[in-house]
Amino acid sequence: MIIGQQRVVSPIRRARNEAGFTVLEIIAALAILSVSFSVLFNLLSDGLQRTSQTEKMAEATLLAQSLLARVGTELPIRPGLVDGEFEQGYHWRLAIEPFGDPNDRRAWPVGAHVVTAKITWNDGGPQTVQLTTIRLGPKEPAS
Repeated sequence: MIIGQQRVVSPIRRARNEAGFTVLEIIAALAILSVSFSVLFNLLSDGLQRTSQTEKMAEATLLAQSLLARVGTELPIRPGLVDGEFEQGYHWRLAIEPFGDPNDRRAWPVGAHVVTAKITWNDGGPQTVQLTTIRLGPKEPAS
């Protein structure tokens, strides 16, 4: 209905025109939703990958600790390098070197050795854990 120069829309017609969403609003909402899901899935994927890396790092650390614990019992304390591989695909290297300078070593009643256990594995690139300790053992014979 037109009164003067103004068009008057009845309340029933106005409610009918504003009742739903436009196609553009629905497309915009779906675009926002898809971007949100994409970001969420990337975050979850990254979190799972980091969890896997952390588990492998923890396992390698435990293997290095167990290797250090074997020195002096199953493995003799003598200078040198020993290496091998664990069943899980981790490679290990054990380095034993005399600790201190030669004059100190002669004065000590026992031998001191720096023992380093290095564990390496491939997880999308080379990864390494290295633990070092000092072990007491038999004194080296004088040379």
